[in-house]
Amino acid sequence: MLITALACPVCWPLFAGIGGALGLGILAPWEGIMMDYVFPPFVLVALIGTVLSYRNHRQLIPLVFGVASASLILFAFYVGWQLVLMYIGIFGLLIASVLSYLANKKQALICES
Repeated sequence: MLITALACPVCWPLFAGIGGALGLGILAPWEGIMMDYVFPPFVLVALIGTVLSYRNHRQLIPLVFGVASASLILFAFYVGWQLVLMYIGIFGLLIASVLSYLANKKQALICES
């Protein structure tokens, strides 16, 4: 998702200032390719990572956040371009990643003792 966001600084306000300062505006002609062919597979990679992490720690909350967020992103992307839902989904994937990380650390501490 980061590659897509960086390649499209005009439609992702969060990265507009950084992308413009780094000269990534030159990638704007490939914005459609990035959004159509790169963004959805990265969402699926995040979903697969969430499921694999769940298999390790067996905590349901990170899995629910990850599946709901990925579903929300794909729904907003394919059903109707809903930018607010996309941002909520991206933030939800961030939360799922942090929760999975913490659950994996907790599992590692349990296994050590």
